[in-house]
Amino acid sequence: MIHELYLVAGIFTVLVTACDFFYTTVSFNGAGVLAKSISNGIASLFLWTNKKTSSRYLLKFSGVTHILAQVALWISLLWFGLFLIMMSDPYSVLLAPGGEPASAINKLYFSGYVLSTLGNGQYIPNDGGWQIMVAAFSFAGFIFITTAMTYLMNLTSAVIHKRKLSLFISNLGETPEEILANSYTGNGFDRLTSVAPNLQQMINEHSQNHYAHPGVHYFYSIPRSESLSLNLTNLDEALSLAQTHIKMDTPFDQDLRPLRDTIDKFLNTVQHHFIKKAEAEADAGPGIQYLQKTGIPLVKQPREQPGGHERRVLLGGLLQSSGWNWNNIYNPDGN
Repeated sequence: MIHELYLVAGIFTVLVTACDFFYTTVSFNGAGVLAKSISNGIASLFLWTNKKTSSRYLLKFSGVTHILAQVALWISLLWFGLFLIMMSDPYSVLLAPGGEPASAINKLYFSGYVLSTLGNGQYIPNDGGWQIMVAAFSFAGFIFITTAMTYLMNLTSAVIHKRKLSLFISNLGETPEEILANSYTGNGFDRLTSVAPNLQQMINEHSQNHYAHPGVHYFYSIPRSESLSLNLTNLDEALSLAQTHIKMDTPFDQDLRPLRDTIDKFLNTVQHHFIKKAEAEADAGPGIQYLQKTGIPLVKQPREQPGGHERRVLLGGLLQSSGWNWNNIYNPDGN
């Protein structure tokens, strides 16, 4: 009976691990349950530390910690699952010189080097099904290693794209007011509308990267210019100001609505996986006086933005998921 329990537990562990691994790395639908759980725990720890220390230094280690923890979890569970399967038969592994049955610690060692596709001939599988099973797990170990390496290479590209997008937005301005002021040409916001198609393409690509490589979200940046959560919120708030406070010769929907819709799709992508409800909104609001000094024509009575509160709740959650808050948007010098 004990041997059957070993077999069932081992098969269950291997199947759950394999499903979680392949769902995370090749399904392009987000992270598996195990990977998501360990990521949420590590993210909470890093963000809690960031809040208590008021320093973003430790956040630079978040991404690599997530990846190492996930890979270590998958390897450990796969190794443990194979070990349990081996333990279901006292004669599953034999000592090569004399054919004596291997001990439990020997089977643990044997399971590890089978998955790593190594082997020194000191231990051998018994005849029959055990030889086939060991060959199958050797192939599984090879597939695991190559798939993980491919996933990590693609994840690296996704992280680079994320920072490239953040720098692109940061170059438009460090605050929502600066983005509008730098884009204003006297007749409209031509500099912003001219780069809107490129921004849409880059944001869409980043949204897809969140599906294909969920770990990209946990690579936090220390400089403001490289933090996408911060700069994307700056951009969205600039669009909100243009929609609600500024006189425009052409309707908002005509020039900037496609870019706003692209940000909507990104927020919809991440809100179910990475965003929690914001704890608080900003203590400070947009610098209307700053906009007046730039010569941008403002309306006397701000227009209402449909769904504006819900949107700011999502944006606040996005900021908090990367260790920022609303005061970093509208009061950056005070932080």
